[in-house]
Amino acid sequence: MKEYDLIIVGAGISGMNAALKALESGIEKVLILEREENYGGILNQCIHCGFSLNGEMITGPEVVENIKEQLDKYNYEMKLKSTVLDVAKNKKVTYINEQDGISIVKTKALIIATGCRERYTGSVLIPTSKFTGVFTIGNAHRIITIDGILPGKNPVIIANSKWALILARRVELEGGNVKALIVNPDSGYKISDEDRKIIEGFDINLLENSKLIEVAGRKRVDSVKVIDLKTFEEKEFECDSLFLSVGYYPEIGMLEKLDIEMDKINKSLKVNNYRTSIEWIFACGNVIYGARCVEVKEIEGKLAGTEAHKYLESLKKA
Repeated sequence: MKEYDLIIVGAGISGMNAALKALESGIEKVLILEREENYGGILNQCIHCGFSLNGEMITGPEVVENIKEQLDKYNYEMKLKSTVLDVAKNKKVTYINEQDGISIVKTKALIIATGCRERYTGSVLIPTSKFTGVFTIGNAHRIITIDGILPGKNPVIIANSKWALILARRVELEGGNVKALIVNPDSGYKISDEDRKIIEGFDINLLENSKLIEVAGRKRVDSVKVIDLKTFEEKEFECDSLFLSVGYYPEIGMLEKLDIEMDKINKSLKVNNYRTSIEWIFACGNVIYGARCVEVKEIEGKLAGTEAHKYLESLKKA
């Protein structure tokens, strides 16, 4: 059985940063497991210049490649398209991929950097599942950026974070026409002055006090009905797609057999200085922010790498 000093689950920006810091600190046997076919996670979809590097504003993919270049100065393993099935109390990690099949490896320390996944929570109380042309915000971003396809040229977008505003701008830049951008009042999200700058100049029909009440169409969405919550006036918008903001939940199914403490409010792992309740398991990135992940700007994983290094050093002294 192959053994590692450190295994990192997730090759998003936090996982990659955690790996980089661990390698810089002198940890030698490092394995990164990523279930997608690309490393970099959600930052690959952030093609706007919203990230600073050495005083220069760059895009998300540029950030990813910069970190990958630094990682490649060291010896480590990264396995893409590899899904972690189980983490056991005896520090054995079971994963599966096309090349290795089902494999079990052992580690001294583990960093969970799996991020969050979208999950429908019933936030829109209408039968959206009966139509094609309904996408989550994250899926729409992915289809446009990774696949190069516009899933809808004339969408209505339901927003509960600035992530939806960035999507609206992207649709316009790709030649589409956002029919309406509706801020979901039940989500508690209020557009800040900074957020408004995202869609400035695009003449997007922004509805901040309205609610989606009906979706119509035969097989595919072709119109939606919206009610103004102040005047109670109903408006109908013709569209070819509907992009929904849904809930975000941490990807921690592989830990279900462990008695690990959870943050019940955010439905995420409970951590103290990136350390979970199990001494050899650490966590970083959106997986520890849970439902708050769209609000948090912190994507740094280096501190988790530092804490993992401290733990491994303590094992040597024991």
